[in-house]
Amino acid sequence: MSLRRIVIFLLLLVCSPGVLFGQNVQRRASEEAAMRMIAQGDSLHRAYRFQEAISRYMGAFGTLRDPVRLREIDQKITASQNALNMTDLCAEPQVVARQRFSRRDFFLFYPLKPQSWHPSPNPLDSLEGMPTFLPRGEREVWFSAADDAGSRNIYYSEDRDTLWSTPTLVGEDLLSTGNEIFPMLSPDGKSLYFASDGLYGMGGYDLYVSRLDESTGRWGMPENLGFPFNSPADDFLLVDTEDGKYTIFASNRDCGPDSVYVYVLEYDARPSRRAIRSADDLARIAHLLPMNDPSRLDNASAVAPAVPDNDDTRNYMRKMDESRALRDSIYTLERELDQLRRALGVASDAEKAALTASIHEKEEGLEPLRRQLDETNLEIRRIEQNFLRSGAVTSGPRADRQVVGASSAYTFTKNSMGGRLRIRVGRRRGPSGSFRITPVGRFAQDNTLPDGLVFQIELFTSVRHASLDDIRGLNPVYERMTSNLRYTYSVGIFSSYSEALEHLNTVRRLGFREAHIVAWRDGRPVSVFPLQ
Repeated sequence: MSLRRIVIFLLLLVCSPGVLFGQNVQRRASEEAAMRMIAQGDSLHRAYRFQEAISRYMGAFGTLRDPVRLREIDQKITASQNALNMTDLCAEPQVVARQRFSRRDFFLFYPLKPQSWHPSPNPLDSLEGMPTFLPRGEREVWFSAADDAGSRNIYYSEDRDTLWSTPTLVGEDLLSTGNEIFPMLSPDGKSLYFASDGLYGMGGYDLYVSRLDESTGRWGMPENLGFPFNSPADDFLLVDTEDGKYTIFASNRDCGPDSVYVYVLEYDARPSRRAIRSADDLARIAHLLPMNDPSRLDNASAVAPAVPDNDDTRNYMRKMDESRALRDSIYTLERELDQLRRALGVASDAEKAALTASIHEKEEGLEPLRRQLDETNLEIRRIEQNFLRSGAVTSGPRADRQVVGASSAYTFTKNSMGGRLRIRVGRRRGPSGSFRITPVGRFAQDNTLPDGLVFQIELFTSVRHASLDDIRGLNPVYERMTSNLRYTYSVGIFSSYSEALEHLNTVRRLGFREAHIVAWRDGRPVSVFPLQ
């Protein structure tokens, strides 16, 4: 047989329907195995078993070929590695109280000035859903609003008598390609707390603080507040109370998607930290259960005098706490059951027996919890009927003064929502004529910069000339040779730092993650700060 015939025969064999069918079956099996590993990795990450989660994700990473999936897995690996790094410096704060609220209005239970929160959309934020914090009489505001691409960034504006200044981004260090929400200034005005899902974190929204450099007026690089302020869930809206006693923040760890826990911690300016490796210890600390030491607590100023403090109300509050705890336990079990059932649907025959046994075990544990919850709720209704017969009430006369936890270590009082913001805000600058994104990028014909002070967005440095594919539709892109014989590429000509900052995230979303702002005076590089 000639060589040509042998080649044709082999090609026919490889391309035959049976072979192709076998390859498709093998590919689907590999993809299903990868999806099981990803689901297992997600469960391990939520259970604080970060090293094991990384192993599962790496297994899936080596199996899949879809670039979108690979990017998602890479982000999961990064989040687990970040979380693992954070376990080197774990704090164990003293927890005063925790209380579950609806996600719709939990922020109203913070000890802040009444009517400080305003609904959106409003002149500061064009998107609906995120409240804006602006206490009455304040002449400065830090707020989260959507940029042109729909991501939320942190902006600043100040009252100039008849017109609030044009909102400006706080700084490029606080800018990510994700979302930044709930910015809150510390009582002394030197620390800015916020949450982000785009900065260095362990997944979901993490809490950060940026410190003000008073010599330059610049807000510094955000610091991740670490574990257990942050968790694999969403953590946000941290506030230090003005009396210096408490730190308060919210999280959806350990609760359903429509609710959050609000945690009250003893304020500690310099918490001691240590390495913790045990997943069980990490989970225990992350639950942030309140301490049982009434002698250390001081809530006299927070307790509403209209709520009677006697055996009946204390028993009522205990039953309410018991009901909430049972609902949390039931929700957690139901969530674990859903995960197990999803895993069972794609499990191999060898894995199904163990998964089925786990499902039966959790189902058996769920039934007594439901019976106990029914009995507790029935007892609560009986107590409430006794209150009504005796003329007592279980809540304040107005919904906006709802009091929660009056018999516990800390009392949450619901504030009233502020009205629609009616302020005049300066208009934002329109698109810069020296910066565009087009189907095909363009290099500047003349790399000479104009005289005076100008700003650019530096993209990258390369040992070779960049191509049109490298600049991804940006124009005009300027090329210059550095002293170490490398090519540096920058885009746009901006007359101010704030103008360049408005476009920075647009550039980063194109894949230039390390893009940053540079300044030039008469064609010579100068420090950006304090020029901004």
